[in-house]
Amino acid sequence: MATWDLKFAVPVQKLARTREDASGSPDPVLERAFATSMSRELASTYGQESRPFFVDMTGRVHMELNSFFRSARMRSRSVGTNRKYAYSLKTWLNFITLRGQLWDDVTEDDVLDFKFWRRTDVRNPGRIGGSAWSSDLAALTVFYEWASRHLQGPDLSFEIRAGFSATGPKGRMQPGPSYRASSVRTSDVKWLSPAAFQLWRDVGVHGLSRQGQERTRWRPRSQSRDAAFVDGLYSTGLRIQEWSSVLLQELQEPSRGHRYLTLRLAAACAKTNQSRPYWIETKALNAVTLYRETERAHAVRIAQSAGRYEKAPEKLIIDSVDKRGIFAILHEDSGIINNINMGNLSPSDRLRLYVRGADGLSPAALWLNEDGMPRSKTTWYKSFNRANARVRKAGIENLSCNPHMLRHSFALRWYSVARLVWERKWAPEPASRAKDFREQFGDAWSFVQTMLGHSNVETTKQIYLQPFNALNVRLLLDYGRLSLDPDVLLEILDHDPRVRLLSHAERGYEL
Repeated sequence: MATWDLKFAVPVQKLARTREDASGSPDPVLERAFATSMSRELASTYGQESRPFFVDMTGRVHMELNSFFRSARMRSRSVGTNRKYAYSLKTWLNFITLRGQLWDDVTEDDVLDFKFWRRTDVRNPGRIGGSAWSSDLAALTVFYEWASRHLQGPDLSFEIRAGFSATGPKGRMQPGPSYRASSVRTSDVKWLSPAAFQLWRDVGVHGLSRQGQERTRWRPRSQSRDAAFVDGLYSTGLRIQEWSSVLLQELQEPSRGHRYLTLRLAAACAKTNQSRPYWIETKALNAVTLYRETERAHAVRIAQSAGRYEKAPEKLIIDSVDKRGIFAILHEDSGIINNINMGNLSPSDRLRLYVRGADGLSPAALWLNEDGMPRSKTTWYKSFNRANARVRKAGIENLSCNPHMLRHSFALRWYSVARLVWERKWAPEPASRAKDFREQFGDAWSFVQTMLGHSNVETTKQIYLQPFNALNVRLLLDYGRLSLDPDVLLEILDHDPRVRLLSHAERGYEL
């Protein structure tokens, strides 16, 4: 029985190119699929950019799963969530296919067998941890709940139960204990203290020695760009998809006398698909300005001279922008002008945006590759890998960083600052007044929740600030009463292996 393959849709204009693999040869699976009687259904899926679709090795299209990913429920979710669910459902689909079953011929016992194979079975060399299984279970729960209502699929209840918090129901359902992971490892999450982040950035991105001195043979590669990017992630707490999708038109000039500037995240770039404010430090914004005026400007000039922008396929050219952030966009291929809200432009659309100026076309995207073309989210991981390699070469142990670690570190930093400010502000006041203030404006947890854009404060507590959960609150307050230095406060986490602080030997590094 043929197993199922997973593809991702692209705009119809790219159809011919996408039917070829990376080597330029025709993709035999897609060729067979388009030759079948299901080609119309496949083509309708194909035109929805980044939409997952399933086809087996004989070219047969999986009608039910493709309908699920075309549904309003999945269209309203982010591209990342769609991809994560798609990979989980592909694994599930092939698991039951090899057992001779169809998607609608399964029971809850089959799901438990799947859990055993994914997590425990020694015959499976690719066993997964609790977090990955939680993602699989989420995909199965959403798909079968949808299928039971729209396709008369099996009613797999997964022993669904209402989730409860300390204050009552959360308003959502959770799988019962038989299906949930017995443990979700939180020890994989790492945090950097402010000083540890600065050491990583200075050595890994700026190429300084571990003593903070410039190296004579250092040949920087996109130094100002990478430095501005990591400073921006750490300063804002944004996710890599969110920060990598910013347009020049969404930035503002730094304000004199203000340490932070309020910007707005586009809804189509946010994980929650909801626009929200975020705050960036003036110092980080100055680093972005330096990049724009140096490396970025140079890359644009080189690309314009080479005619790269004029040759770019499927360009969207900004004709005008009004005060409400409404773009008038010219579709070069069709000559049609559409009015589009800036917040509704997806990350992939933003890579196609250009502005025509006196010197010709230039990208609207802030972040560019060295050849001047817009830089996608995935390419940033190469920059982090290069920085981590430099830190290892410098002989610094147990100090590495990835984009999401900076979001966790941002949360840890601001929670420690918020607690210290709270204590300094309210310690002399009567307890009743402090309680009233907390009820009106929230506590340090709520402050960080707002900064991160979380809809549920429990996510902030249990994932992003988990190290602080084990601390005695009185110790936390007493320890930080005399200082607003978050690194001093974070020393009480010295024995937590998930939090990277500077060691005593490393404290000679000049910050």
